[in-house]
Amino acid sequence: MRSVLALAAAAILSASAAHAQETQQVQVTFTPVARLDLIAGSVTAVQAGLGFVTPVSTYISLGATAAAGISRTGFSGRGDLFGRFTLDPYHTYYWEPYLGGGVTIRADGGGPGTRTYLLGIVGVDGPSAGGIAPGFEVGIGGGIRFGVTLRWANPHPAPAPTAGH
Repeated sequence: MRSVLALAAAAILSASAAHAQETQQVQVTFTPVARLDLIAGSVTAVQAGLGFVTPVSTYISLGATAAAGISRTGFSGRGDLFGRFTLDPYHTYYWEPYLGGGVTIRADGGGPGTRTYLLGIVGVDGPSAGGIAPGFEVGIGGGIRFGVTLRWANPHPAPAPTAGH
């Protein structure tokens, strides 16, 4: 009799857990980012780009960028795939610092051809003003990078959790 009751209780708990998973909605957001970068290396370039970031957890976001511009050898272009780890996910400060890494593929016309580099970045996202948030990055990947970003931002971010919650 006990085993029948235990089996019935397990079945009810499993059914309620499955129902909760079915009714849970997952919202995936892609935040557009525009940027301007100076990449100082063996072939120095200035590039403008567009990309996105999407959160995969409270602290981690994944993103991609495509950029084009000019270098001393002519046309310059690149594609970045990266992950970012935010140090202030609940927006407790006006400027939100982050660290990141990934891979970048760069091509320069008339130069050394297409090259792949590891990418490392340190940056900050600034406060939103009218739905746009400025940011700044410094990094390595095909040279030393200096970047300015404009991120489309939620003008009403979720409040930070309070102590004890």
